[in-house]
Formats: sequence, structure tokens, C-alpha cells
Amino acid sequence: MTRGVGVTELLTELPTAVIVLFAVLTQLGDFWFVSTASLLLYWLGSATPWLGRGLTRERGAMLVGLVATAAAVGFALKGVFAFPRPPNSEIVAAAADLPWPVEPFYESVVTGQGYGFPSGHATTSVLVWGGFAWALRVGTRRQRYAVAAAVVAVVSLSRLVLGVHYLVDVVAGAAIAAATLWLVLTRLQTPTRVFALVTVVALVGVVAGGLTRDTAGVLGMGVGGLVAWTALDGVPAPTRRGGVVTTALGGVSLGTIGLVVVTLSPQDAVVGILAAAGTGIALSLPLVGERVTKKAVVVAAVRTSRGTGRVPTGRRRRGSP
Repeated sequence: MTRGVGVTELLTELPTAVIVLFAVLTQLGDFWFVSTASLLLYWLGSATPWLGRGLTRERGAMLVGLVATAAAVGFALKGVFAFPRPPNSEIVAAAADLPWPVEPFYESVVTGQGYGFPSGHATTSVLVWGGFAWALRVGTRRQRYAVAAAVVAVVSLSRLVLGVHYLVDVVAGAAIAAATLWLVLTRLQTPTRVFALVTVVALVGVVAGGLTRDTAGVLGMGVGGLVAWTALDGVPAPTRRGGVVTTALGGVSLGTIGLVVVTLSPQDAVVGILAAAGTGIALSLPLVGERVTKKAVVVAAVRTSRGTGRVPTGRRRRGSP
């Protein structure tokens, strides 16, 4: 009997089609998904009332901080306990019978890397989806938390079905994340304190597991977020055009940083520096996006006034009283 209490071994015998379905569903708790969703909510926020109603910039920054918190807690505890993942050679071997491009996707998802305790996906889904339920104002409070709980359940189950975690890994990850979420929302309450927490926990991860690409990246996110949010003297509320410009700039800048990390494989310390820069840029971009949009509106108004002979509001012709 293992940490899985026999559950993991039982679930991994499900048909391959079911396992592939859970390989897709587990993306709801993956770093790429929750980080993208959190950044879009921070950049667009209340400019998208169908989703971001009542979402302030500070609450959006808290969501970004929760993503970093989940990564920091997960990597730190994995380094402290250093418990292995369950063997899932049979699930990996099943990839050979799948068509392309399902086969490489499936194999990448079920080939868990690093230590297994606690489950990073369970930790992330509780912290971030719980954060979504707290920050957003779509539907009722009960409905939002019900959706969050459903996602947590599906993601946690998927880690067992895919054979990359034991039951104890998932339960412990969810419990630790719930306690951390309570701490963040009831005691820390500000992005500055959240990013400070990320920095401290990430340092624990570096001490426990050494400086790796993962621990360096999380430490960079904590430091970059802490410095940027402390330096920012207020971030304007998003406009629809400004949010689009901010998102476009964010896609280009963060996409470039990600491409550098993936293609050039820089040293771990450099990854940390790039993560710090990326987090700082992500939090600061609304200032640029809204300013560019405002300037474009003024320029368009001036051009229109020249074409019609009218003077824009706030501007007078020379010699007019």
C-alpha cells in the first residue's frame, strides 16, 4: 500500500479514452492556463462587465499573486519532502496507440516530472479558482464557489486518473492551499503582502531543493511582483480600448520572454531575472496601454476637428476670446 491507498492504481486502469479526457481537463489547473486567465482579468478587468464586473486592479493583482503563491508553495514543499511520484509506465506506454497530435500531448501530460508531494495542480486549482470566486462578481457568491469547488474536484481527480500523483498528494495539496488562501484573503489582503509571501516561500524552496529553473522562476515572480506593485503609484481602471492595447502589448512582451526561456534554455539565475522582469512588466503594462489609448483618442479628435473646422473641447483657435 502506498500514499495512494490503492486509489491511483485502480483509476489508472480506466480506458485510454477516459484518461485522454482527463488529460484535457487537468489543464484547468495547469500553470499556463491559470496564469493566462489571471493576467487577462488583471489587464481587462471591469472593461469586460460580462466577466470582470466589480473586479478592481488590486483584486486582479491579487489573482496574479495567487498564481505565484501556488507555484511557490508547491515547489517549496516538493523540495522539503522530496517524495517520488507513482510509477505510471503503463499509462505512458498507451500513448503509442494514439493518433498524432493527441499522442505527444497525452505523453507530455502523463509524464510527471519532479517530486510528487504535494500535487501542484491541486494546490493551484484551490488557490486560483478560489481566488476567482472571491474576486469576480458573476452570478451569486454560492454559484461562484460551487464552480470553483467543481473545478478543484475535477482537476484533483485527473491527477489520480493520469497516474502522476497519489491520493495523499492531492488531499494534502488541496488542504494546504485552502489554508494558504484563507491566510491571503483574510490576513494579507494586499498584492504587496502576497508577493512578499511568495518571495519568502520561494526562498524556502531554494534552500530546500536548490536553485533550479522552477525555484528561480518563482523567486523572480515574487521579487518582480513585490518591486513593481510597491513602485506603482496607482493603476488606472481599464477602458475597453486600453485593455485591448494592454493585452496586445502583454502578449508580445511576455511571449518574447517565454520564447527566450524555451528556445535558449538560459541558466537558472537568468530564468529568475526574466521571471522578475516579466512579472513587473505584466503589472505595469496597464499604465502604458491606457496612456497609448488616451493619446490616440486625442490625436484622432484633433484630426477630426481639422477636417470639420471645429475646435476640440478644451482647445481654442488663436485670437478667439
